[in-house]
Amino acid sequence: MADRTRGENGARATKERLIKTARMYTMCQKAGVAEPLDVAGLALAAFEDMPLPQAMVFVRSNERNIEDLAWAFKSSGSAQEFEQRIKQLKNPSGN
Repeated sequence: MADRTRGENGARATKERLIKTARMYTMCQKAGVAEPLDVAGLALAAFEDMPLPQAMVFVRSNERNIEDLAWAFKSSGSAQEFEQRIKQLKNPSGN
């Protein structure tokens, strides 16, 4: 039971990091930053108190997820629209 709780907490923490990183990535893109993924990795390291190499591995290994979440942020005008975009990403065929 404890392993299950720990796994759920780990998954939640990963999702939260992905969302935070995607938000920073989106902000960097809007600002015209040359390397938005690198800046997002630096921000992740700073705000999550994570070693920089670990943060950069997280960003690079989740690059597709971060880009997908960034698309959801950019194409949403509200929290409800964001949730709808996330559902679209999870089930692109609409089934």
